[in-house]
Amino acid sequence: MFESPIILNEREAHRARKMLARIDETLSAKAFFQTACLSLPPDVVNMHKKAIGGSRNTLAAMLNTYEQLRSGTYSDIATNWRGEPGVVLIIARIARGLSQSELAAQLGMREQQVQRYESERYRSISLQNYRRIAAVLGVEFHASVDPCFGSWMPRLSGSDQPLISDQQLKTVVEHARKRRWFDVPDAQSEQRRAIIDYVRESHSRFGSPGLLRTGLKSLDLKDDALLAVWRARIVARAEEAASKLEGTFDQLDISWLAEFVKLSAKDEGPVQAIKMAAQKGIVIVAEPQLPGLKLDGAAFLSGRAPIVGITIRHDRIDNFWFTLLHELAHVYLHYQAGLAAGFFDDDLDQDKSDEIEQEADQFASSILIPTERWRLSTARISRTPGPAEQFAKQLGIHPAIVFGRIRRERGDYSLFSDRVGMGKVRNQLYSS
Repeated sequence: MFESPIILNEREAHRARKMLARIDETLSAKAFFQTACLSLPPDVVNMHKKAIGGSRNTLAAMLNTYEQLRSGTYSDIATNWRGEPGVVLIIARIARGLSQSELAAQLGMREQQVQRYESERYRSISLQNYRRIAAVLGVEFHASVDPCFGSWMPRLSGSDQPLISDQQLKTVVEHARKRRWFDVPDAQSEQRRAIIDYVRESHSRFGSPGLLRTGLKSLDLKDDALLAVWRARIVARAEEAASKLEGTFDQLDISWLAEFVKLSAKDEGPVQAIKMAAQKGIVIVAEPQLPGLKLDGAAFLSGRAPIVGITIRHDRIDNFWFTLLHELAHVYLHYQAGLAAGFFDDDLDQDKSDEIEQEADQFASSILIPTERWRLSTARISRTPGPAEQFAKQLGIHPAIVFGRIRRERGDYSLFSDRVGMGKVRNQLYSS
């Protein structure tokens, strides 16, 4: 819906008002949810309805903040956004009662230039031009050094810049060359700079890959550099794919997921899943994890386009579909609750204490195998493959998903190990 949790121009405000009207219509239309329940499990529909309600509250608050700015109430809002200097400039313009064209006239530039600056939150502006605009708007520009600053990469002892260790650098260089990311320099000093610049490019646009809502330990920095590099690769690939998207993402529509899960029954299901998601405005990128980084998948935003990254760490059909639906759960259920910062998930086979991760697990499990139908199925307790295969046929999904559910619930991954589609995904999705 919105790539930023703040509305900063009338065009965005107009879009927010239209979205609020759509949400209200959706939440009040019983027929809509009755229709959805015919194709989707009731608990999935209810989770989605709750998420839509949360999005409505967020949008209403964003609009309220925008109206406060227009009335000249800006002090607390500007303080909350002091970490985003570009946003502060836009807040000041609105609070001063200036339109983009009026600001452009005072600066002696074209209105389109101000529009471009604001659309990207002034992220690409030069320091000289920033200070020029700040002076016109009465914004004082300050810089300070935070002694508690946490780098996006671990710092080596005695270093004044964020670096990766020699071993991590070797790992990244070997992986980047093997996967043909870009031409990696031969000299180690140049390699280090090339990798850091590669990550900083995505970091400057999307912020730190904070370990938000993940199974990863937020204080365990040894894998942080590898995570940052992997995400930078996903961003690079996703932005190219996003420019070719056929559809526009709509958080209010999950009806298509009923047909989506049935793609699992097809031999080329993973490939077709990526194509169908693209038609719905969602980019899915399959990219191997770097050695030493235990990561299953991720979900975050690029502009307004949701990005799902999957590593296929476990090359099994059941794991692929569960991981993919888990990340899509973040996209639809948690769009306003962390998707901008991102979700980075490891060990999806393990139970979690985090409420949001539990919700994503429940969404994935239920949409693949409806809870009530699973509870009544003899496949749950069968020791032979027949009932599971028949149950999968009734649902129209791949049998591997049912066998995977049995293994997961019984906590015995030696069961049906020849029935979970081992080695059937990477060769479809990993480029040579």
